[in-house]
This record gives sequence, C-alpha cells and structure tokens, in this order.
Amino acid sequence: IEGTTITGIPITALLYDYKLQEEQQIPDDSITGSFFKSWQELAKICRIGDASKIMRWCAYDSDFAPNRLDDRFKLWISKGLTSYYSFVHKGIFQSFETLQKDHKLGKEDFFRYLQVRHYFNSNLKEVLKKSESSFMEAFLSLIKPGSDGKIISKLYKAIQLSKQENTEYIKRKWEKEIKVKISQESWEDVCQLQWVSTRSNTWREFGWKNIMRFFVTPIQRRYQNNGDACWRLCGSEGAN
Repeated sequence: IEGTTITGIPITALLYDYKLQEEQQIPDDSITGSFFKSWQELAKICRIGDASKIMRWCAYDSDFAPNRLDDRFKLWISKGLTSYYSFVHKGIFQSFETLQKDHKLGKEDFFRYLQVRHYFNSNLKEVLKKSESSFMEAFLSLIKPGSDGKIISKLYKAIQLSKQENTEYIKRKWEKEIKVKISQESWEDVCQLQWVSTRSNTWREFGWKNIMRFFVTPIQRRYQNNGDACWRLCGSEGAN
C-alpha cells in the first residue's frame, strides 16, 4: 500500500466507510484504490453488510456528526480507542469508568463518551447482534487482544465458508427461535436424515421444506395475528 494514511486519515479508518472513501477521491487505478475495491468485493462475497460499520473509527466515521465539530476524538486514537468495537467487551459497550481506567480518559471526555455510546446503541448494537456473516465473526474474534493466532487460516476458512452454499444460516434461525444451541454434529444428522430415511423424492422434498422453513412456523404465525398455537392442535404454544 502506498502509505498508512490518506490526507491524514488512517487507511484502516477508511476501509469500512465507503462514503469517506468517496470524499477522498482515491483514484481507482492506484494501489490503495485497488485495495479498497478488493475489500468491497470480499465484503459482498462474505455478506458482511452493515456489520462492518462496527469497525469504523469514531474519530472519522462519516455518519457520526460530533467528530466534525470536536477533534478530541482523534486524541483517543493514541489511547487505543479507534473503532467502535474497541469500546465493546463481550458484546456490551463498556462503562466510562472501565474505559477511563484502561485508556486513561479524562473527566472532560465523559460527554464525548455519552455521544459515542448513544450512537452505538442507536445504530450499531442491533446490527452486531443480527449479523450472520461467518467472516465478520471470525474477523472480530481475531482483532481482540489474546486471540490464539492462526489469523490467515481462520480468515481463509471463513471466506471459503461464505463462498459455499451452506445451511448455517438456517441452523441459526432455528436456534434463535427454539432457544437451543444445536451442535454441528446434530445439525448434520438432521440434514442427512432427509436423504437416507426414504427413497421417495416427494418425501425427501417435504422433509427439506420443513428444515428450510418453507412452511410458516408457530412463532412466525404470531406476527400474522394468528397466535402461536401448535399446528398439531395439541394446545401447546411456541415453536414445536
């Protein structure tokens, strides 16, 4: 890459902010322009979507208005507070006291902290929870301190998984609805059962439609104002 910054903005801060990239008018035929283009293609393949916004830097984020009027957000960079994800621990936005202790913030930074927290809770919290990108999940796990290494192999595996047609997203939907963690082995057994339990293609298709949520599940019926009673008329409620 031609440099670590563009007009004073770190490349890592530009990487996740397409609007900010356009403002810098980076030539497409430059090394940096090619790098950003490759990232955009990767983001599309891996279905990263809005989840990448968690990696934007609050000091430069084009959607975070306070940084246009207050340059002190840039001083946080030297303290280790760069992306919004650097404020998060185990999915929770850390308290000011914790950040003050770990990053040596001053009392005068409290209002800025509230601005960043409000923006995170309003725009990024739910996006992070709903993200189904295996690549982004792997990426975020590797940038945290104490990650166990093997960065290249894990990212490569996540990219390959994203490029393949798989049923992981279906498994996650079932887990979310029935509030049960389904092991990979159990999920593979469920998928295989539809193939080995019958020679009838009609019944195989019927089984796959059930797994693929082709039919409306009880929980989904709730949003159609039909209640969530079991379709077997057994009297129970919720997913069955």
